[in-house]
Amino acid sequence: MAEITVALIKELRERTGCGMMDAKRALQEYDGDVDKAIDELRKKGELKAAKRAGRETAEGKVGIVIDGNVAAIVAVKSETDFTAGNDEFKALVDNIAKAIHGAEGDPSELAYAGGGTVGDAVKALVAKTGENMQIGAHQRLTVENGYFGSYLHSDGKLGVVVQIEGSDGSSEAEKALAKDIAMHAAATSPLGLAEKDVPADLVAKEKEIALEQAKASGKPENIQEKIAEGKVASFFKEQTLLAQPFVKDTSVTIEQHVANIAKETGKPLKLVAYSRIKVGE
Repeated sequence: MAEITVALIKELRERTGCGMMDAKRALQEYDGDVDKAIDELRKKGELKAAKRAGRETAEGKVGIVIDGNVAAIVAVKSETDFTAGNDEFKALVDNIAKAIHGAEGDPSELAYAGGGTVGDAVKALVAKTGENMQIGAHQRLTVENGYFGSYLHSDGKLGVVVQIEGSDGSSEAEKALAKDIAMHAAATSPLGLAEKDVPADLVAKEKEIALEQAKASGKPENIQEKIAEGKVASFFKEQTLLAQPFVKDTSVTIEQHVANIAKETGKPLKLVAYSRIKVGE
């Protein structure tokens, strides 16, 4: 049997992050073959990860990658803020965002930087940290004649990407427009870009509530309908991004602000999409 040296144990621990005794046992089982020992530890790590999968993941970070005509945003969740602040976890989040940027499909099955899949990388860090981790909400946006802007909150738990068409976004005014809208969406948490993007069940519920409130007013039925319609219209103004008053200048809506910058730059700018992702939502 090969001698299980301190150097071998150190190598295995550095490559896997496992404990000293786990490294020693794996090396003894495979006669000092580091690669076989790693395979065995990965298998055990997957079992551990499966046992931890039910634990709550309320912490984490959001990763954003924008390059060329593609933008990616993803939330990766962890159990504790301590782990979320770890450099290895932050690197995992960044690499998952890069994987989503690079290809479509189930994030867990995408190729991961350095080898294997995203799912493999998550399981490996779960095994190392002892915490459950999950890939949360994510989106991949593409644009042909347009550009992206983004905002990532200082705690890393909230991110927004906005997509504007009609120009390449090269001017300072266009860059500021996208950044300002991303910050606005982060603060106001709209339900959709426009009325058609708000979930139908939420709209139906809002209409029902508005009608009940109108009935309680005791006014004639035809007036009740108008009151209800007005309440629903107000709901859309409050909850849709394009109709919301711009936080930096509430005298105009986001849609009007875009139109003003378009006029200023001479470009046919149009806000066509956004993605707002927050850990825990």
